[in-house]
Amino acid sequence: ADTVRRREPTLNTLHRKQRDLLRRWRMGVKTEGRRDEEDPLLMELLLTVHAIAGGLRTTG
Repeated sequence: ADTVRRREPTLNTLHRKQRDLLRRWRMGVKTEGRRDEEDPLLMELLLTVHAIAGGLRTTG
């Protein structure tokens, strides 16, 4: 618990970034009809998933 608390400021930043990316990604899929493979935001969104999982020391 203490180790997660020390990483919390960085994790909070990642959570905010992920929330923004997810919102933008969903809007792009909905309004532009992009497929997942074609979306430039998808890779950045997936990186936040991995970064948060690493910060929490879980598999996500």
